[in-house]
Amino acid sequence: MTKPDQPFLLDTLRAEIHGIGVLAAPADPDLPVLACPGWTAGALVRHLGGVAHRVTAWVDSQTLPLEWEREPPAGQDVLGWFRAASDGLFRSLASRPPSFPCQTWFPADRTYGFWRRRMAHEFTVHRVDLEQALGLPPVVDPALAADGVDEVLTVWLAEGNRPAPEETVSVDASGEVFEVRCAGRVWTVRMPSGTGNPVVRPESADSADGRVSGAPEDVYLWLWGRGPADPLAVTGDVSGLRAALAAVTRYAA
Repeated sequence: MTKPDQPFLLDTLRAEIHGIGVLAAPADPDLPVLACPGWTAGALVRHLGGVAHRVTAWVDSQTLPLEWEREPPAGQDVLGWFRAASDGLFRSLASRPPSFPCQTWFPADRTYGFWRRRMAHEFTVHRVDLEQALGLPPVVDPALAADGVDEVLTVWLAEGNRPAPEETVSVDASGEVFEVRCAGRVWTVRMPSGTGNPVVRPESADSADGRVSGAPEDVYLWLWGRGPADPLAVTGDVSGLRAALAAVTRYAA
């Protein structure tokens, strides 16, 4: 399975913006979101509205924003504020080709394409959160999920989560090796011996402390802490991989 093309990612973002609006409209804003302890459905919508404002400002100004709109102005409907902010984000990301230079927090990819990919997964994961809060089974496109497995491993885990310099996270581990497989793709994760960032490579491991494989949507949800390990084929102990991902993705959840 190949990596989704950029129109696919933009289409995904647009669909997720719409889907979140549909799910949130009838939901109790005080409904707990189990994947994000302490969050409610209303807090999740406000979070995504803030993300949309921040990234739009980052893309449009080509400068890391120090301040951005995190809450709707007094008297404005939260869902309407979210929709307006997210639609503005979509327009900004669609305004240039994916290869066009753009400031990002990921040194290996300074393009509009980075943000298209990141926002497609940001909104997908949080749409899943709302579905699970409402008792609905989440559905994730397999092609998007396979790309999301790569993104969470090679961007979040290997880079230590760097949306801003003050948010950098390193992993405290003891040199374990893990292998992840889905959709005909494979990643080997070599944890640091001590504190640092794992090394992630698109290759199989000769030996591993733990291996996990399965349908891309099941692997994706498990890596993000949104799905159980039950549907997966797991050998060895992969708890260290899941713990490391929980540490570096806390700002996205």
